[in-house]
Amino acid sequence: MNFAGKRVKAIRYGAYVTLVGSLLTGPPQTFAQDLESIPSAPLRLTVTPHASSRIAMKTLPKAICVLHADGDTAPSRSFKLFSDEEGMVRFSVNPSEESEEVTTFAVDCTADGQTRTFALQLRPHSTASADMPAPVADERRPQESDIVRRALTNQEALDLSNEEIIQRDYPPRPNPNQAPGAYATWFRLVTQPARRVEPRQAAHSALQASTEADSDNWSGFALKNAPNEVPVATYDLVEGAWYVPTVTHPLFEQMTYSLFWVGLDGDDGVCPKYCPQSGHTSDLWQAGTGQQIESLPGRPVATAAVRANTASLIPVTSPLPPLTYTVSSYFAWTELVPGQSISVLPNFNVSPGDEMFVEVWVGNKGANPSLSGAYAIAFVEDVSKAEYTYIYNAMSKVKVLGYQAEWIMERPFEGGVLPGLADYTETYMYSPWTEKTDGTWLSYDQNNAVQITMGGADRTLSSAIVIDTNTIYFAWAAFN
Repeated sequence: MNFAGKRVKAIRYGAYVTLVGSLLTGPPQTFAQDLESIPSAPLRLTVTPHASSRIAMKTLPKAICVLHADGDTAPSRSFKLFSDEEGMVRFSVNPSEESEEVTTFAVDCTADGQTRTFALQLRPHSTASADMPAPVADERRPQESDIVRRALTNQEALDLSNEEIIQRDYPPRPNPNQAPGAYATWFRLVTQPARRVEPRQAAHSALQASTEADSDNWSGFALKNAPNEVPVATYDLVEGAWYVPTVTHPLFEQMTYSLFWVGLDGDDGVCPKYCPQSGHTSDLWQAGTGQQIESLPGRPVATAAVRANTASLIPVTSPLPPLTYTVSSYFAWTELVPGQSISVLPNFNVSPGDEMFVEVWVGNKGANPSLSGAYAIAFVEDVSKAEYTYIYNAMSKVKVLGYQAEWIMERPFEGGVLPGLADYTETYMYSPWTEKTDGTWLSYDQNNAVQITMGGADRTLSSAIVIDTNTIYFAWAAFN
C-alpha cells in the first residue's frame, strides 16, 4: 500500500481546497459555536445519543482547563483540555442513551493567574431544540497576520537546495532516488499552500511518554545501529505520516491514552551503560499526535430520598438508569527526554481522521539536519487543515545521540503509572523513513529493524507488522 498512491484517495480534497481558499482570499465562514457570547453564559447544546459530537467552546486564551460534571471535581471524573490562542477548547462527546434530561458540566480554566469557570449544558436527544441547538463545525477565522506558506512549483521542488527548502519554511526534502515514498509524500505537501501555526507548547505535566525498556508501553519498529548495544551516531532525522485514529470503547471513570509518534533514540538498554554523560539516562526526541478517552457519569449514581425521620439523617437511595458521556480529545505534541513532560501544541485543531505529517531531527535553524546542531527540531503539519509549525527545543542539557530511529504507538505514563491503552482499533503509518548522518535515506524495514509488541509474555496490547516499504500496520488488542 502506497501512501502517495492508494491512501491519498481518502483525503478530502474538496474540503481542503475550500479551507485553503478561505485562508488566502475568502471571507470567514461559520465560526465556533457560541464564540461571541458572554463567557459566563452556559453553552447549551443537544448532542445525538450513540454518536460522537465534536464541541468547540470559548474559554480563556492559552489556558489549562478541566471538564467535569457540575459540583463533582473528583480527579477520576475529570478531563483535561488545553485552549488555543483564541481560548477555544475542542473535544467530542457521545451520550449512552436518549433523554430529555439536561446534564450540566463545568469547565474550569486557568491562564496567567486567572481562573474562570464556564458552564456547558448537554441534552442527549436525536432532535435539537430552538434553545439547545446541535453543535456546529468550527472553522478558524482568517487573520491579517496569518503567514501562509505558498505552494512550490514542480521545478522549485526539484531545483532548490536543501537549505533553501528549510529556510523557506518547508520540511527537509527526502532523497527522491533513495526514498521515493518519502519524496512523494513531501512533494504533495510542499506543492499546496498552508498556514503557519504559532508553535506554543503547553506542558501536560502529569503525562509523560517514556523510553522503552521492556516493551510494556511501546509497539512499532525501531532501527538500531549495529551492534545494537553500542550507541553510534547513525540517524539525524526520522519521519512518518498517518490519519489520526478514532478512539472508542472507553473505560468508566478511567482515562486511557494512545500516542502515535516518530522519534530518535529512547532505548533504556543503551544508556546509561554506554552514554558518555555522567548519570545520563536515555535521551529521546519525539513528536506526534495523542488520543485520550474516558466515560463520565451523566447523572448521579443514586439520589437521596426524603428521610422518614428528620432526626435520623440517614439517606435512602434509589438507583437511576445509567447515563454516561464518552469524552475524547485529540492533540499534537512533542517531548524531549530527559527533563520534559509531554508538551501539547494547543494551536493545532486536531480532529480524528486528519492526515498528519511529522518529522523530527537535530540541527540548527535554517540548516540541514546534523547531530552537532544545537536544537531538537520538529516539523508538524495537519495536512487536512493546511496548518503547520516548526518547534525548536534548545538542547542545553540533553544531547540526542542519534543511535536509533522509531515509529511507535505508545501508552504514556500518567502520574508515574501506566494507564490503559486507548482503543484505536487499527491504523496505519505511512512514509516511515529515516535519514542517516551520511545523508543516506532508509525505510523502517531494514535487516536491523526491531519489531516491538506492547505487552508481556502472556498478553498483547498493541502490535505492528510490515505491510510494505512505505506502510506499517498497527492493531489494538487490549487496554492493559
